[in-house]
Amino acid sequence: MSSTTKKHADFVSEPMGRKRADALPGIGNVLGERLVTKGFEKASMVVGQYMVLGNDEVRFNRWLHNTCGANNKQQYDCHKAIKEWTASYQ
Repeated sequence: MSSTTKKHADFVSEPMGRKRADALPGIGNVLGERLVTKGFEKASMVVGQYMVLGNDEVRFNRWLHNTCGANNKQQYDCHKAIKEWTASYQ
């Protein structure tokens, strides 16, 4: 059975508001700073990119890897949280 982290539970359980990109599961300080340098300082901007990419996991994961260097686990954690969040709040 898959478990979720506290960061994941916190992210998906409430509106996004003005959370920073590093509030996303799988995105820590280093990847968060890389996203900021690419113009994605807020979690909502990363979620918007996910939607622009048609909510497609493969395309989003490729974008996340190319944009900030996220590895497979980081991509998985981030995508899982965004997918769950969008299902709850959209």
